[in-house]
Amino acid sequence: MKRFYKILFLECVVIALIAGYFIVDSADIYRWWVGETKLTGADFGCDLHQESCEVTLKDGSTVLFSITPKSIPLMEKLTFKAETKNVNEPHLELKLFATNMNMGLHSFKMLKKEDGVYEAQGILPTCIVGGMIWQANVIINKPSQSIGAFYRFKTK
Repeated sequence: MKRFYKILFLECVVIALIAGYFIVDSADIYRWWVGETKLTGADFGCDLHQESCEVTLKDGSTVLFSITPKSIPLMEKLTFKAETKNVNEPHLELKLFATNMNMGLHSFKMLKKEDGVYEAQGILPTCIVGGMIWQANVIINKPSQSIGAFYRFKTK
């Protein structure tokens, strides 16, 4: 009888370790299942300092992205907003990174504020070199695919 409990205990530990692995690496498993994120770029003429920029994704849905304040200051709180059509997810992912220098990857969860409207707040780091070109990837993770839009903008 004692041996039965030892084996049962070991089986429970193994099951807990396997479950932990899947919980911790669920994002990697999701990416493996649906493949790489298919990104569509905004028109390079669109300036986020002046206006919101809209992108039509591969599935026909649209993402209108904006940053406030429009001056996009560094080391100050920014609001990132995505207004979508034909998207009904609980949240979107926002990934920001500099394209001309490694300033790190800044990831945010854009929470749903109302139907089709998602927001996140964050701060971009400053750089002594200046003139950074940033890319913002707004990612929609659906059960069958991962799609998104990317937007480029400059900071001083």
